[in-house]
Amino acid sequence: MKFILKLDFSLFFLFFVFPAFALDPFGIYKQENEQVCHHKKITENLDLLDVMEIAVCQNPSLKVSYLATKVSGAQYGQSLSSYLPSIDGAASLTQRNTKVDGDGSDDQTDTNADLSLKWLLLDFGGRSATAEQFKTYLNSAYYTYDNSLQTLLYNVAESFFSVLSAEEKYEGLLESEKASQKAYEEASSRFNLGLVPLSDKLQAETAYAQAKLSSTVAQKEIAIQRGNLAKLMNLPPYTLLKLNRRDEKIQDTEDVDEIEKLIEQALKNRPDYKAKELAKQAAELDIEIAKSDGLPTLSANAGAGIGDDLRRGRDTTYSSSAGLQLSVPIFTGFQQSYKIGQAAYQYEQAQNELTDLKNTIENEVWAAVQDYKTSFRTHTISQTLLKSAEESERVAFASYKVGRVNILTLLDAQAQLANARIEFSTSFYNFLIAKNNLMRVLGKMEARS
Repeated sequence: MKFILKLDFSLFFLFFVFPAFALDPFGIYKQENEQVCHHKKITENLDLLDVMEIAVCQNPSLKVSYLATKVSGAQYGQSLSSYLPSIDGAASLTQRNTKVDGDGSDDQTDTNADLSLKWLLLDFGGRSATAEQFKTYLNSAYYTYDNSLQTLLYNVAESFFSVLSAEEKYEGLLESEKASQKAYEEASSRFNLGLVPLSDKLQAETAYAQAKLSSTVAQKEIAIQRGNLAKLMNLPPYTLLKLNRRDEKIQDTEDVDEIEKLIEQALKNRPDYKAKELAKQAAELDIEIAKSDGLPTLSANAGAGIGDDLRRGRDTTYSSSAGLQLSVPIFTGFQQSYKIGQAAYQYEQAQNELTDLKNTIENEVWAAVQDYKTSFRTHTISQTLLKSAEESERVAFASYKVGRVNILTLLDAQAQLANARIEFSTSFYNFLIAKNNLMRVLGKMEARS
């Protein structure tokens, strides 16, 4: 009895007290030191790499994707456990009291302890296909996490540049507001001198009010874009971030002329495509698993037990057994046939999903290349447009002061300059976003890309 109690306590400690997830006999979870995130404080000046580091460390959606790999690993470990025997233990303590009229009572205290073992020896490929399927799911989860990481990096880059673009747009609108104010003051002065009609003053005043309205609305866009970036960094939307601007000139450094090679490169590198390929492999393995369910299985069974009556002091009884069990499915109500059919249709679904993703990637590459080319040419043209608009506004204002042109000419020149400023700053960041998007669709999105 003492031995049995000691064994039961050990099993209880092993399976219930010791954390289950700490046991990893198959080495599913890689024994790596936990990586500690080191990044700048959010109160410091941050460039794009700094913001990316913070987002990778703190973004909850990326953490969810990472934990999905752990879940898949645990499922793979469960599939491997079918290669090992299962051992069950049971113990009982029974108090029985029997009374017979005239003969007194009969008290018994029975104790029993049993161990049983079951080991699947042969199943004609079911276990191996299941284990391989869950291993495929695990690898697919790794690629899905990689895709989530690349998507996050792109979203951070896009949001980062959108904030800077909104800020520069606002600054450009402030410059336009100052120019409109200057034109309004000049028109008012000339009206007071009787050199221009009242309509000049009113038109200049209207243009000035519209310029102030535009700069006010632009502040809302900055707040929204900053909130979007803060969300990606797992920060409150009101967090004040000091972002460093990129003042360097952009260059067309990507070779995008051979579209076929780019598509081939994307299909080779894209983690979402690799994950979908593995999903198709898993669906194919499901057919093997379904077929194996209709085949015989051979198992080994063994058991041992001990019993005793504590009150009567009878001799302790011992029992043991061992044997083989062959299970043969004979008729399952056609369930097996439909199960195989379901797996076959799911495999066909996976094939078509992979083809659909392939077509989507090809179109994404094509669109990203066109966006990249167009955004570079747009920014190049906007540089010339800005210089021309600045000179035009300068000439128009000087001409208006001496009465050579009317107020409409000046206001039109100022409006063109305001649009040119917005187009120049917007096209700069649009090109950077387009370049990062090209890296994303090619499966090469990294923090330094």
